[in-house]
Amino acid sequence: MLVLIVVVIFVTQYPTYQKDRELEQVDINRNLELMQLMTAGYVQQLTRDADVIAASPVLQMYIRDLSAEGLLSLEQAFLNLAGLRPSYDQLRYIDRSGVEQVRVNNYNGEPQLVTQGLQLKIHRDYVKAGLAGEAGSVFVSRFDLNVENGRIQVPFVPTVRVVASVHVDGEQGGMVVLNAKANELLQHLRTALPDGTDLVVLDDAGGWIAGGGVADWAFADDSASRFSASYPALWQQVRGAQQGQFELEDECYNYRWHRYSDPRVESPELLLAQRTAGEPCSAVGMDSVKKAGVRLISGLLVTYPLLLLWRRANTRKWQMQRVLAENYHQLQVVTQMSGHGLLMVDQQCRVQWINPEGERLLGWTEAELIGRDLHQTCHVTPDGHSLHDGPCPTLHTLATGEDSRADKDRMVGRNGRIVHLSMSVRAFGDPENRGAILAIADVSRHVETERNLTQLARTDALTGVLNRGAWLSVVSSWVDNDNAALYVIVLDLDHFKRVNDTFGHGAGDTVLKTFVKTVSHLLRRDDVFGRLGGEEFALAVRHLTKEQVLVLAERIRVAVGDMLCTLDDGQEITITTSCGVAQYSGEESLKQLLEKADKALYLAKHAGRNQVQFYQPITDNGSE
Repeated sequence: MLVLIVVVIFVTQYPTYQKDRELEQVDINRNLELMQLMTAGYVQQLTRDADVIAASPVLQMYIRDLSAEGLLSLEQAFLNLAGLRPSYDQLRYIDRSGVEQVRVNNYNGEPQLVTQGLQLKIHRDYVKAGLAGEAGSVFVSRFDLNVENGRIQVPFVPTVRVVASVHVDGEQGGMVVLNAKANELLQHLRTALPDGTDLVVLDDAGGWIAGGGVADWAFADDSASRFSASYPALWQQVRGAQQGQFELEDECYNYRWHRYSDPRVESPELLLAQRTAGEPCSAVGMDSVKKAGVRLISGLLVTYPLLLLWRRANTRKWQMQRVLAENYHQLQVVTQMSGHGLLMVDQQCRVQWINPEGERLLGWTEAELIGRDLHQTCHVTPDGHSLHDGPCPTLHTLATGEDSRADKDRMVGRNGRIVHLSMSVRAFGDPENRGAILAIADVSRHVETERNLTQLARTDALTGVLNRGAWLSVVSSWVDNDNAALYVIVLDLDHFKRVNDTFGHGAGDTVLKTFVKTVSHLLRRDDVFGRLGGEEFALAVRHLTKEQVLVLAERIRVAVGDMLCTLDDGQEITITTSCGVAQYSGEESLKQLLEKADKALYLAKHAGRNQVQFYQPITDNGSE
């Protein structure tokens, strides 16, 4: 009977012992996977920001002409971006000679433009990597301490640098460098770990980033402080396995190596670990053995073993259900607190669940969205048009099992509004029952930033009208594609240099802005007005007769002559303008059309200024 009791207890309790061990390992794996997800999301955010800035039109235009006006626009754009991203210590543009051209520092959330003390950084590894990078490549530096003028900044400023190579017209144009606060990622990672455990992070050379006590960041100036130097044999073991467990000073470490998986991004590899404080690795297994031994002895001592075994088995079942419920609740809390919207779909792309962030982004509640086809609901507009430029990332992953990622995607919200998102899709399950997890994040601010940068690249920073490049681009399209009557009026402010010399350049700026405001009031919506440079402007009009164009030019001349420019000190000055008008013949280039208008402008200037001249072709007797 005793043997039978022992056998019965062993048979009934051994699966429970195994389940205890499995649950403990599931918890550890969940924590490590969550840290990997957080780290990947952090690096993805940094690389996305660097990509947007590197591809911005305002930066591309500055690199092409290197003008003072372009530099002012670029500095203002960087200040605006720094205000949107207070988590960056620095935003910089470094040219291909390794010299800082634009640098914005963030002090307690207040962006400040640095104009003095810009440094040569050609000797820094991250600058060398940026100059060697191909178009579209991004380099993520190792986690390190910020260095200013060759010295480590005190107090310590843990930093990770993201470098996006800038190429213009196929040539290296320098790089964009973001200095991000590494402590923000470390604080985020700590939220993934339960009580009684510590976060440990090492770089791929064995330097302590977190969890090393006084050794944290010491590798910046003391290589002997590294884990790899202090425990070389153990380091070789850890470095040789992608994940595993080791014991150090009677404490248990469970770890995984992580590297951001994007072929165009060069990033460091990090060891992410959970350390069980004050307990060796054997304590985990021994705890389960002790529990099993106690259950065995208890079973032997009971009077009614079979009854109590049944009761104990059911009690354990309830406990396991409670543990599973608690784990499920913890998973819900993690998904609810995640900065990404998370959705799960089945093989038919039907939604299985969605976290609160996903509900917020799409406007659907979980109850409304569950069971719906995600692609048909959120990726197709009411009139049947797909929001994808190519194949749907979710359907592609469900069909192939391959991970998909789209940095710029769109979905239809419940209210019909188009939401700009980044999306990562990962498959799970066997091919017959494959599902997928989607992680989505709002990138509306990035889209808006790109629009703002495009506007800055087209607009004259002082007057607000089109700049030379934008004006030429619009009118060139008219010349190439439109047969309607086209006229160009070139306007030049008379004796403008005297204004600058007499009253200062500030007064000259006031005159230019007042001139533009006066002229703009006389124009139609479709007329194209722009600043060619200095005090020279150009106006392109269509669908008017020659007489109507000359009347318009005369109205502008009179209005400018009548306008008063009030300076900051209260003085009022007047100015006149000369106008040269030319008609498009239908065969010439825009350059030739402008040359005709310039000749007419020269005649107006030569004849005494403050007048309108129309270009006449040269006759047989040599006159115009």
